[in-house]
Amino acid sequence: MINRAWLLGLLLAVPLIGMGVAEAIQAQWKSRLHSALRNQWPQASEQEIAAVSIEQICSDPVPAIQEPCDAHANVSLMGMAALGAGVVGVAMLLLIRLSGMLGSNDRNLLVTLFKPGLYLTILVLIGLIAVHAAVVIAALYYIETSLIGRIHVRMIAAIGCGAIAGIYAMARGALSVVEKAQVFVVGAQLTRMEAPRLWKCIEDTARRLDALGPDNLVVGLDPNFFVTEATVTCLSGTLEGRTLYCSLPLCRILTREELISVIGHELGHFKGEDTKFSQRFYPIYRGTATSLAALQETGDGWLGRIAVLPALAVLSYFLECFSVAESRLGRLRELAADQAAASVTSPRSIASALVKLHAFTGWWKELQDAAINAVREGRVFANMSKTYAEAVALNAKSEIIHGVARTHLSHPTDSHPPLSERLESLRLKLEDVSTDALVVAPAEPAIAHVDEAEGREEEISAAYQVIVARHLGIDLLESDAEGCSD
Repeated sequence: MINRAWLLGLLLAVPLIGMGVAEAIQAQWKSRLHSALRNQWPQASEQEIAAVSIEQICSDPVPAIQEPCDAHANVSLMGMAALGAGVVGVAMLLLIRLSGMLGSNDRNLLVTLFKPGLYLTILVLIGLIAVHAAVVIAALYYIETSLIGRIHVRMIAAIGCGAIAGIYAMARGALSVVEKAQVFVVGAQLTRMEAPRLWKCIEDTARRLDALGPDNLVVGLDPNFFVTEATVTCLSGTLEGRTLYCSLPLCRILTREELISVIGHELGHFKGEDTKFSQRFYPIYRGTATSLAALQETGDGWLGRIAVLPALAVLSYFLECFSVAESRLGRLRELAADQAAASVTSPRSIASALVKLHAFTGWWKELQDAAINAVREGRVFANMSKTYAEAVALNAKSEIIHGVARTHLSHPTDSHPPLSERLESLRLKLEDVSTDALVVAPAEPAIAHVDEAEGREEEISAAYQVIVARHLGIDLLESDAEGCSD
């Protein structure tokens, strides 16, 4: 979390230095002027000398004093620029804070404010980077010429280069925020012809909810379900539009009713007012992080980073303010999606599905570690999805269920409230569905909705282990992976 006092101090440091330097230099020049007047007109009183100002002399300067008058004007401009930068910086922080507070109470307002607010913040920061750099350069120049009579050209050049790099990075970041976020999954796209039963289940659920259906369907090994407008990259290529991801390992432990309820939850995010939030907010939500990453690469050494440090802090603060707003509304969104899921099946079905996801997704990490060790030894799993389901069946015991009430589910773009809140919203308790949740080898598993499921699982398992092998620097041919057994 960004410390607001530190952020304010960081944003005001350069303006305060610029104003202080301007005041000090002008005070020094004023003192020199009055000393010269005393020497030239010793008969003049202190009041008469004090009444003479540089501004008066430079109001209509003669050629002999044009240069010092120009220097005085430049120092005054530096002070005014510093003051303006400070005022703009403080006003920007207040507007960001206000926008985040307003957005936390109104989902539509959050959607409306986020993207324009991000653009405006970046544009203001570009201006502030330029002004801060100009103030620092001018302050160094006049301090060195006034006090030590020499100029460190390299230091001033480093700050100037840092400012140029910062402006370039901010401009590049402004373009990047309009791009959709990207999600990478080890999975394959299934068309309507390849998976007619699963597509029918999805489309029937969408119609019952009066929700938007997906444009793409991807099945994979990750123990998760999600629908997103982000760009999804999978084994089949890059997919645009609305993509629904379904986990093959979880389909093995879920019943058909539980699968329908989970799909209903995901499609519930594209129902009614929540549609705008899912379409217009989340795809650009990660744009701020992209801008931050771009800024963090700028500058040559600490001198070059002086100009962009306030921008880094402000964009972090912007993201933090809107993250708080998103998390508050996110809880309501998830609970509403759970109600949508319950409406297409039953509260008990979505509740038992949620308990299974919370209780058993952690076993996938155990299998991943085992797969890594196997690849190092030159072995592979023929069907990781099936192996996962078998491992869950062996470990599906009541004590595992008891500890999941306070856990959260991971998601590629947003967060979920703890299981206890979700069950309470469904008016159920953990013990009400614990028996159902322990049924991880159902008579009618959800995997039956996926045509040629085992063959697809084996293909994706082979591809996954090839990717793991490449990451480890092991030459594992895809054909070798397919030919091995568990």
